[in-house]
Amino acid sequence: MEFNIGPRMVKTGLAVTLTLIITGMLGLNLELVAAIAAVLAMQPSIMRTFDYLKEVVISNSVGSVFAILGTLLLGNHPLSVGTVVIISIAINIKLGLHKTVSLTVLTIVTLMLANGDGISFLYIVQRLSLVTIGVLSALITNVLVFPPDHQKNLFRIIKKASEKTNFLLRVIPNETMNVPQMKEEDRQIEKLINDAKDYYEIISDERNSLIIKNKLSFLRNVIIYKHMIQVLIKKQTLIRELEKNIKELEAIQSHKAFLIKKLVKEINNYSENIVLLYENKIILDKDLQKETKAAMQVTINNLIEELQGSEFDKWTFVFPIANSIVELFFELDKLERLVRIKEAKESKE
Repeated sequence: MEFNIGPRMVKTGLAVTLTLIITGMLGLNLELVAAIAAVLAMQPSIMRTFDYLKEVVISNSVGSVFAILGTLLLGNHPLSVGTVVIISIAINIKLGLHKTVSLTVLTIVTLMLANGDGISFLYIVQRLSLVTIGVLSALITNVLVFPPDHQKNLFRIIKKASEKTNFLLRVIPNETMNVPQMKEEDRQIEKLINDAKDYYEIISDERNSLIIKNKLSFLRNVIIYKHMIQVLIKKQTLIRELEKNIKELEAIQSHKAFLIKKLVKEINNYSENIVLLYENKIILDKDLQKETKAAMQVTINNLIEELQGSEFDKWTFVFPIANSIVELFFELDKLERLVRIKEAKESKE
């Protein structure tokens, strides 16, 4: 069993430590509340932490008002606390404040569980201070400790997924991998693509960050990463179509099977070259690349011509493969143009 301690786990622990130190120095009771607030407020990116902080201000204001009114009108009976929690959650969801529902509930329970002297102004300030200290500790820790390099992390995921898809596109047409191993590789690719999508959402949130040094370069990379993920999705579709129809593909006329295998090999090389071009590891001659793409287009046209007049049952398994190849080629062509634009722009800056 793997046991990995990532940066976010470390930052969460440090945020809790900082929270407990501050509450101890201020002599505040119920420091557990502040620690829980710190854990809930720890977000995967700095901008998400700022957004979370803004939501906390609004949602906790709503929760505080209802907690005070609920205590004054209904008392602090468990049924009263539960009723106020339900009403506050409903209002927060109506306002679109989904992320901070847990913290709002924590605030309400903390405020309504008053001592025998009831709710005083000092009591309210002390209880709200606990939540505030926890959230601010998470924000400070997220900004100062292990600030995440989302571009590097996202590209690492994309590259790993790309290498796996390239490997499968090499071995599947030759039928050199057993079915269980192919399915396992496919599951790993699916997970990596989902991870890349999740990370892309995080990096998209960073677009409005004020701490980005070269914002234009950052935005170009965001667009490129989006299309790289689309390429991965198209490659996975092609892989699945090949897995499903490879036996039937071998059974048809050898020339058609040869054209498809040739296309898969060429488009796979094309995909690898674009990633290497993005990393500045190779230089792709534009004219030579145009000839290569023109040759692939000719091969695609030849395949379509070869399929003319084929029986319907052959179309049912050949067409999905051919269609996946065409869609992947179209997406790769767009990606190459974007990478070249980025390369040209940054050479002038």
